Amino acid sequence: MSNPSLQDGPVEPLAVVFARLADVPLDQLDKLIEVTNSAYGELNKIHGHPYWGELVLHQGAAAKALREARDCLDALRSEAVGARNTELGVTVATAVVDGQRHYATSSDDKAALVEKVLRPPNAGGAAHLYVWDRPYESDEIAGPYQQLRVVTDPEAEVGVLNYTEESEDGELTSWHTCNPRPLPAPPKLRFDLGSALLFPRDSVLPFRELRAGLLEHVVEGARPGAVQWQQARWGEH
Repeated sequence: MSNPSLQDGPVEPLAVVFARLADVPLDQLDKLIEVTNSAYGELNKIHGHPYWGELVLHQGAAAKALREARDCLDALRSEAVGARNTELGVTVATAVVDGQRHYATSSDDKAALVEKVLRPPNAGGAAHLYVWDRPYESDEIAGPYQQLRVVTDPEAEVGVLNYTEESEDGELTSWHTCNPRPLPAPPKLRFDLGSALLFPRDSVLPFRELRAGLLEHVVEGARPGAVQWQQARWGEH
């Protein structure tokens, strides 16, 4: 038998419900954790009190419960953001450039994000792009199954894309861009600064083509069809 209470009253749009869940008050819980730790810090100074041992036991249990509650709320917030964006048909592009994360949802912001990864402050370093239903805020959490690595020489206005896809079984497949008419003397581009791995010459493309592939990727999130691809390999220049 269905629950009558679930059918009473108007049903709010799912996007509205998800938006409320996305606004769970993590900042208030952070303050509660801070105040609790501070209070217990003062209590820990009274070693001679007969209840000191019990207070320490309660302190550990309370601190653990608060941290677990925060982790649960943070996970709930992240899932709600993803669910809301999926309901609205919104994707979020996350770029990691020089260790800093940048996010974009609108077309204009995504176009600006593409320019940011094409011209990073430290030339030769790898930037990374992720397209997901939410911001990809930390490498420590499970994220999207696709990653686009971008290595460029802004002065020469050329670069390489490396697309990696992970299956649900954890199997990785990787591709480089492919230039059917390799540039005569492209700069040496490394997998990352200090890496011994060099991208092959025939993977280097001019900015015009890279930009087209990147603009497609930040919208679709898949391996872009605007550029040609080859299985990832490492070669000499």
